[in-house]
Amino acid sequence: MEDKRVIKTKRNLKNTMVRLLSNKIPFEKITVSELCREGETSRITFYTHYDDKYDLIEDIFSDYIKVAEKEYYSLQSRNNPNGTALYGYYNMLDSILNLYHNNIELFSTISPDRNPYLYSAFYQHIYSRVNGYIIKRSEQMRPKYPIRQMTSLICNGLLGVITDCYSPQIPQDEQRNNIMSMFTDILKSDIFDSSNMRI
Repeated sequence: MEDKRVIKTKRNLKNTMVRLLSNKIPFEKITVSELCREGETSRITFYTHYDDKYDLIEDIFSDYIKVAEKEYYSLQSRNNPNGTALYGYYNMLDSILNLYHNNIELFSTISPDRNPYLYSAFYQHIYSRVNGYIIKRSEQMRPKYPIRQMTSLICNGLLGVITDCYSPQIPQDEQRNNIMSMFTDILKSDIFDSSNMRI
């Protein structure tokens, strides 16, 4: 387990990165020097914990994914004890949407045009989890197309719709309902063979 001082220093650097991004500074323009100045941390301390700003953002995303995975397993145990694939997809989607909305300060800055590196890096995290889920549940809901292509369809669609739906003027519940409805239609369509699905 990490020392409390290390945890505090890393948290400060992560919060500083999120703050700079939420102030509309593009990730490509944020330097380690600026992170250290804004976070009142020395460069030596920064490099003790991170190789560079890319390593720092990966740590931020890893933290977020751990929170989302914990929520997913909690939802599974609460409302999907039989492990039905379709409900598992709903729980996965719910945990991703909650992750997005609970960290809107950062995620509202992540889009292919504004911060392409961040969008791509976060996409890889989501892709990895969704791909693993499709593989694991492919006996219950057999994909009609190759798994990698199905994963790309779901992940690109999900992140694209989330990015497109985000608007401070649209209530969060309305955004969530629209996204869940769209993906329910996709999951119940014939791109999955759900004849073996337990309900």
